[in-house]
Amino acid sequence: MGKSSSAKKVARAARAGGATSQGKKRNLLFPISIAAVVIVGVLVVGLARSSNSKAAAEAPAVTDHFHAAYGIYVCDKFLDPLTDPGGDTLGIHTHGDGIVHIHPFGSAAAGKNATMTTWGKTDGLTFSKNGFTVNGTTYDNGFDCNGQPAKVNLYVWNADDTSAAPQVVSTADIGAFRFKKDRLAITLAVVPEGTEVPPPTSIPTLDNLSDVAGATTTTSVTGSASVTPGVSTDPAATATTTPVTTAPAP
Repeated sequence: MGKSSSAKKVARAARAGGATSQGKKRNLLFPISIAAVVIVGVLVVGLARSSNSKAAAEAPAVTDHFHAAYGIYVCDKFLDPLTDPGGDTLGIHTHGDGIVHIHPFGSAAAGKNATMTTWGKTDGLTFSKNGFTVNGTTYDNGFDCNGQPAKVNLYVWNADDTSAAPQVVSTADIGAFRFKKDRLAITLAVVPEGTEVPPPTSIPTLDNLSDVAGATTTTSVTGSASVTPGVSTDPAATATTTPVTTAPAP
């Protein structure tokens, strides 16, 4: 009987020890899980920041101010220029002047992120692999242009030399097209095969911008203003008053 009682005590002790060990394991599992989640979160944030930094390292940088003349040409005519429906939070927008103004506020619109898709977030222009949507109308490959199926492409020129053949960006790649330099001229075209696509009509506006470093505002006595490319835009600093000459009395 003595041996049996001792054996039972040993068994109970073993069970108690096992339960204690399992409890300790369960107690350690929670903090270990939390630590793992935190580590993964830090790594993800670090990779995202690294990716954004690399993207923003290329032009246009946050300090750049680029402009591109653009037009949306459907079948045989240009649509009206887009206007900003709300505030620009990214740094790529238009003023209803047929010009895309690119001056990134941060990495989300700089470098490789300065794309047609990013611009579209401000001005209600969305892209798909088959076309684009603007002002509530979708223009896809096959769009009916007076009985002929159209093709969607982006045509890109140097605004200072539109006599050269344009770069043609195919439908699926239009959203990723990047504004990587100043003074581009682009036409987003929906036309039948073989149609000669014109450059945007807003190209001359690139030489008459009021938001670039360099434009001077000259104010006459009537209060009208003229903009001269190449001088400061601050009216207070640059405004001049046209003198009025009074002829002597006879």
